[in-house]
Amino acid sequence: MGTLKIGCGSAVITPGLGAHLAGYFNERRATAVHDDLFARALVFDDGTTRAALLACDVICLPEEEVARVREAIETRTGLSGSSVMVSATHTHTGPQTRAFQLPEDAEPTREWLKTFPERAAGAVVEALEKMEEVQVYHGTAFEDRIAFNRRYRMKDGTVRTNPGYQNPDIVEPAGPIDPEVGVLSYTRADGTTKALFVHYTCHLDNVSGSEISADYPGYLAARLRERHKDQPFVFYAQGACGDINHCDFRSPYPRKGHEHSRWMGETLAGDVCEALRDLKPLESTPVAIASKIVPLPVREDVEPFATEAEVQAIRVGDVGFVSIPAEYFVEHQLDIKARSPFQRTFVCELANGWVGYVPTRKAFEENMRHVSWERMSGFDHMGYEVRSALSRGFAPGVGEALADAAVELLKSLR
Repeated sequence: MGTLKIGCGSAVITPGLGAHLAGYFNERRATAVHDDLFARALVFDDGTTRAALLACDVICLPEEEVARVREAIETRTGLSGSSVMVSATHTHTGPQTRAFQLPEDAEPTREWLKTFPERAAGAVVEALEKMEEVQVYHGTAFEDRIAFNRRYRMKDGTVRTNPGYQNPDIVEPAGPIDPEVGVLSYTRADGTTKALFVHYTCHLDNVSGSEISADYPGYLAARLRERHKDQPFVFYAQGACGDINHCDFRSPYPRKGHEHSRWMGETLAGDVCEALRDLKPLESTPVAIASKIVPLPVREDVEPFATEAEVQAIRVGDVGFVSIPAEYFVEHQLDIKARSPFQRTFVCELANGWVGYVPTRKAFEENMRHVSWERMSGFDHMGYEVRSALSRGFAPGVGEALADAAVELLKSLR
């Protein structure tokens, strides 16, 4: 078995007050900073190949922003931009990253967008300055108390998104969740933990309001550093949460805000600590990278938002990381994991681009006869995700095409 070195680094990417916040249909501008936003990087080096993961506390990163970040990293470090997987955690209390959605009077946000690539690249610069030899261990916890499928079958035969708390017409959730809390521990030769990689699957939309916040991953990272004697670096990767959020519609009590976000983060921190009690070693090398541009099935009667998308896979020993540039339905993630040749596989949503919602073929069938392809001016409870996909010109099968490409890349690296 070869030797693996990793480096980890972070950079503050918090915008100034007045910046436009993303995630809702109504305009919001930042009035305060509750907690800072970060770009966090993990760099892997097996002596021959280097690859990096970069996760940013923003709602998404369009293809052009990913290109600017990769260019800044390559210029400052020499690491090829194509070797970096650039993802978003999907916080709804971060700045608007889609320039085309900004109004004319959005100078604070435009100024932030100009500086963002250099700021984010700083995390990779720091990581490369702190490379150390490590062994990789993995663990798993089960968490089904904080994430829920937000699409529900109703008594009238329809499927609705966020149908309301204790709605008497709810029959059952229309899809699963992925309750796995995936953990990788990168351990030095002296037994201390250098870094923790944590993967979970749930929308980051607890807080709302106009205060900038990283939402529950911020609490998760802070709490883990408090509880772990080594105070390791914590990297959070978002799973395929296109149809998953924190709302338990069986309950009469809607939960939201900073306190609920804190509870979710601290609950996940507890889960990670449980996983750390039973870690098992993993093959840690080689490091390898593959990517491809995937043609997307599109409708002929609507001008498509995108006709292709990048899917990337990074191998680090017996771990596969795969990027999907969309708000992806969780069933696709479960499918990719089931078909992957690696012992541990992590689907990173909203990575290397953004094409909007990508549902399953089943979800298209459930909602297409009930929703319009026209752009929405507000939330559509009848089938928000499917209507969003239709308005972008996507056809049924788009999610399956991305999943097949991801599995093909993973197999090619094995």
